[in-house]
Amino acid sequence: MQRRPGLGKTARTSARDARQPRRRRTTRGQASPAVCAIGMGVTGGAGEAVKPSSSSSLSPVAGLRAAAIVKLNAAFLAFFFLAYMALLLHPKYSYLLDRGAASSLVRCTAFRDACTPATTSTAQLSRKLGGVAANKAVAAAAAERIVNAGRAPAMFDELRGRLRMGLVNIGRDELLALGVEGDAVGVDFERVSDMFRWSDLFPEWIDEEEDDEGPSCPELPMPDFSRYGDVDVVVASLPCNRSDAAWNRDVFRLQVHLVTAHMAARKGRRHHAGGGGRVRVVVRSECEPMMDLFRCDEAVGRDGEWWMYMVDVERLEEKLRLPVGSCNLALPLWGPGGIQEVFNVSELTAAAATAGRPRREAYATVLHSSDTYLCGAIVLAQSIRRAGSTRDLVLLHDHTVSKPALAALVAAGWTPRKIKRIRNPRAERGTYNEYNYSKFRLWQLTDYDRVVFVDADILVLRDLDALFGFPQLTAVGNDGSLFNSGVMVIEPSQCTFQSLIRQRRTIRSYNGGDQGFLNEVFVWWHRLPRRVNYLKNFWANTTAERALKERLFRADPAEVWSIHYLGLKPWTCYRDYDCNWNIGDQRVYASDAAHARWWQVYDDMGEAMRSPCRLSERRKIEIAWDRHLAEEAGFSDHHWKINITDPRKWE
Repeated sequence: MQRRPGLGKTARTSARDARQPRRRRTTRGQASPAVCAIGMGVTGGAGEAVKPSSSSSLSPVAGLRAAAIVKLNAAFLAFFFLAYMALLLHPKYSYLLDRGAASSLVRCTAFRDACTPATTSTAQLSRKLGGVAANKAVAAAAAERIVNAGRAPAMFDELRGRLRMGLVNIGRDELLALGVEGDAVGVDFERVSDMFRWSDLFPEWIDEEEDDEGPSCPELPMPDFSRYGDVDVVVASLPCNRSDAAWNRDVFRLQVHLVTAHMAARKGRRHHAGGGGRVRVVVRSECEPMMDLFRCDEAVGRDGEWWMYMVDVERLEEKLRLPVGSCNLALPLWGPGGIQEVFNVSELTAAAATAGRPRREAYATVLHSSDTYLCGAIVLAQSIRRAGSTRDLVLLHDHTVSKPALAALVAAGWTPRKIKRIRNPRAERGTYNEYNYSKFRLWQLTDYDRVVFVDADILVLRDLDALFGFPQLTAVGNDGSLFNSGVMVIEPSQCTFQSLIRQRRTIRSYNGGDQGFLNEVFVWWHRLPRRVNYLKNFWANTTAERALKERLFRADPAEVWSIHYLGLKPWTCYRDYDCNWNIGDQRVYASDAAHARWWQVYDDMGEAMRSPCRLSERRKIEIAWDRHLAEEAGFSDHHWKINITDPRKWE
């Protein structure tokens, strides 16, 4: 057929339409009922009307295909509807739907941003209803999910039912993951100022003897607990800023821990089992809660960032009676009458009983790697007995301690227990520090409720039994916010031991030893007077400092509870004088008065205990060489001139 000039596409279409029966046209943006039914449409070019084919013009195959698609869609919709109803009504599986709804709401409320619809059905509801009606419908669905929060992990099963919850640093909408219902009361407290530093709570020096004024701690804001009634469970969110290297010394983190602990001890409903009251505490934290307050052996479950505890209230109250930081002494060790009047610690501490039985207590020390501290451990045991204690003495030792040495240690009073030593992964091979993490084994002494550890280079002059009235971790200050681990009170626990082992490769010790490591774990420690673990040093190197310390070392009766022998140890020198005098960088540790005090205990020992204290030939040569160097240096104290009378020189 020839094309007529000037007859375009529109004209051709009009001519063709004139020859066909008149039918309803469908313009762009409107679909025919048939197309809506099967979810398909036919589109033309831009600006062109959309023309559905007449049903009468469909081929038999096309008609069958359309009908099949409609039936298939209907079948799928019916299947999913029936499956949904089965899950909703079946008690065994309904929690799956609830948990999905709850978790979606938790994600939205936690970030408090504009959240996308939680499920496809909610999105469809919004599109169909639109505007205010859609918002009301979505809100109704969300409220239903909060009420039917579903089943949380099994560890929270005992929290089912309507509970009264005390909330610390956490909102009610953040509890959906627990799947609990009940009344929730927020515990209001003023957040500690950002200007408050950890060093304000743990100063390097305080006026312990109160010569000028009594030491005091800055105050951490606490709630008015009288405003709150009893609660079934305390729930808290603990800060944990891992991006900060000092995250474990965050004052706000300590404040939230203390508010939570006080709320549990004062307002928690106690469950009495085995004679002791326990309170439920649930915390959310990215990092492990402070072990001193929430002990791992009181944990009853963990799921992700959620931790659940049944806290021993008596133990918690004992801890909370102590000052917040080391800016004040944990408790005085002397009475109002002065240094000679021993303070009655039992007046301020809880009764020494656990579950209706006497508390089991012991002194302990550790020997590993060599016999370097063997003689010191023997004299230590004798000094503890001379001071009047009858507590058990437990010696942890490795395979390097010989049978004759063990016999001498037993004669001195120790009960030996063999251990497998623990290597410090950051220590150099062959050094004494290589296995100093063996001290972690102290936490495995679980047949004792409380242990006072004493280093083998310490001499006890006064009865230290009062220390058993202090909780973990109590020690003497060493430097700034750090404690000295030479004398410390610990509470054995197998799970605490496992925690120390687990962290030994990730925690970096500031001094490469066990003391630096433990200071990163037990950051909230409690201060004993420096006289309990009196360091033998003269850092100030002044006449006044030396006069004071030498008087304390000589005082009889003793005015210090123990002397910690830094530098060269007394048993590595001759009894005639402290050989630290002969070495330039060790002279800050030299004291003839402290040296003589150690040898007084040695002289009173039996011969069987003295035998491990002999000097090797190598050590005798080293002492002679140091005396020679001191003479060449012309040290004005002239200790290098003193005639040696110690019989060990010729043994």
